[in-house]
Amino acid sequence: MPTGMAGVCRTAAVRSMTCAVHGRPHERGHIHADATRINRTLNRSDKERRMNIWQFGDVRVDRVLEFEQPLLGWQQLFPAATTAAVDRQRAYLEPCWMEPGTGKLVMSFHSFLIRSRGLNILVDTCGGNDKPRPNKSRYHMQQWPYLERLRAAGVAPEEIDFVLCTHLHVDHVGWNTRLVNGRWVPTFPQAKYVFARTEWDYWREHYKTEAFKDDPFYIDSVLPVIDAGQAQFVDSNFAFNDEVALVPTPGHTPGHVCVNIRSKGTECVMTGDMMHHALQVGEPEWSSCFCVDPKQSALSRRGLFERYAGTPTVILPAHFATPTAGTIERAGSTWRYRFQGT
Repeated sequence: MPTGMAGVCRTAAVRSMTCAVHGRPHERGHIHADATRINRTLNRSDKERRMNIWQFGDVRVDRVLEFEQPLLGWQQLFPAATTAAVDRQRAYLEPCWMEPGTGKLVMSFHSFLIRSRGLNILVDTCGGNDKPRPNKSRYHMQQWPYLERLRAAGVAPEEIDFVLCTHLHVDHVGWNTRLVNGRWVPTFPQAKYVFARTEWDYWREHYKTEAFKDDPFYIDSVLPVIDAGQAQFVDSNFAFNDEVALVPTPGHTPGHVCVNIRSKGTECVMTGDMMHHALQVGEPEWSSCFCVDPKQSALSRRGLFERYAGTPTVILPAHFATPTAGTIERAGSTWRYRFQGT
């Protein structure tokens, strides 16, 4: 397994369960590597490396991990969730995507590196290093080997042509910048940073509100890119080329976009934060506590599920844990996420 799943499978409580990722029964003492050990497991085997690489026609996609671990309880992330509804999905989500006993959801924070028509496009940039986030400990003053993982995928920061932020939240903009001699400078010096114009119009004033006075992610991770002249504001249906294009999916934030890849009869959709966990595929009305417009977010999800259910289109969400990729299946009157390899 190429990436850590941070203590998902602990103790005798899960001894009889089978890990959908490893494909073997869990036993006492069997745990997935935690975030501090992920860098040691990235190159363990060809099979494991392939879990982070997808090919869609001529387009290659790599997942570049920042960290992965059980994080938020389902009650915390989804205010509308009920125990009965969660229990209906528990059997297929535990132990790899929901921690037994605690109900914490296993979540991943990663970027996607797209290689298409000679372009290197990096989608979402996680939380970043050295960022002061005293009210969000999982992002506060971290030291992740993220750039090393990017280089291990075969691309240096200087070789990135475009950085796309599906939306401007703290965990999607962090590696936009890095700290150099006390200044925040663009991490990817040759790149254009692509922001949906609708998203920028919302955040350019909203970040100044009281809610963000102790959360300077906009100041240290967005404004320096704009000041450096590297920002490119685009319509929400912007196309990088004939293979990679944006799709407007408002709700989580006003200008949230997905990324659609089409090449040689294959298709992929990177969904950003339109959904945070596989639970939402079965319960599309459950918007996260972070959604600006929960009703619109649910409408965007339903639209995606209705369009792609029963098709081979691969879905690549921003926070689904290993193996991340999957397809949408119909399940009676609703849907279900089928993780690749399960």
